[in-house]
Amino acid sequence: MEANGKALARFDEGLRARLQAYKESEGIVLKVLASRIGSNEAAVSRYLEGKPTGDVAKLEAKILDHLDADSRRRTWNEMYFSTRAVDTCRLVFDIIRESGDIGLIHGPAGIGKTTACKAYARDHRTVIFFTAMQGRGSCWDIIKSICAHLPTPRSEDDKRLKKVDWVMQKLAGSGRLVIIDNAQRISVGGLRWLMDFNDTTGCPVALVGNPEVMDKIRDNDQMSSRIGFKQDISEMIEEDKTWLDEAAAAMVKQMWPQAAKDIRLLAREAAHRPGHLRTLNKQLRIAIRLSETTMCKGQTDGAFVAARSLIGATSEED
Repeated sequence: MEANGKALARFDEGLRARLQAYKESEGIVLKVLASRIGSNEAAVSRYLEGKPTGDVAKLEAKILDHLDADSRRRTWNEMYFSTRAVDTCRLVFDIIRESGDIGLIHGPAGIGKTTACKAYARDHRTVIFFTAMQGRGSCWDIIKSICAHLPTPRSEDDKRLKKVDWVMQKLAGSGRLVIIDNAQRISVGGLRWLMDFNDTTGCPVALVGNPEVMDKIRDNDQMSSRIGFKQDISEMIEEDKTWLDEAAAAMVKQMWPQAAKDIRLLAREAAHRPGHLRTLNKQLRIAIRLSETTMCKGQTDGAFVAARSLIGATSEED
């Protein structure tokens, strides 16, 4: 058979169907799809139509590489480990929610705080969860983030209200828990607004962040007294590091099972460096990619060590 005078080549129908499903699930146009694959629109279009021409094997290799990488990324992003830190965060969220107060959870990066936030918000649909962005921690930024979780569009009556008044009115008496990750990025003005928000609506607020968040709280006695519950998770790492070792082993087993035995001790060491599980996750992602190259082919431990230098985790940090 021929298409536009060119002989049709054999192709993998299963792969074509996967690509079509991916395009639909992502809601992207052909131009974007071709760009992600690293090909041109015409070639991808013909492939999706089941009428490929040219070097189909090369095109399918690119498609398979992209789809597998995307699938792996999604799997890694959905990973969940029930560590002591995560379980403690969830318990504190319950306490804050039941008390209707403002609570603070703080500790070093990479021990599971963000994982706990996402998991709790997923399991409790009424929770309003968002991450504070660097340079966008003012009261107005917080109001915008909360608005994104409320019904839209607003009614004509609602539109007559200022956005801040609308937020207060909509959430008053609702008891909805607001969880804000990276709370150290919230300005002092933003923190004060959250306290007014708690007073006005009765909605509990959970602030989750790195130790720097305590600096802003400590410098203001009135603000510090408004925090009804404080939990320092860093104490867990100092008191008992076995849970961190177990989490590291679980992460390797899920992300790179064939290397679990070879890099067990190396992974444990990575989990104890600054950044903890986040550092390990990043190092694993790079190591897996390196292990697929000619340089590190079949050398799981060598790829893992090489990945360490690429993420800047040198011995000087230890």
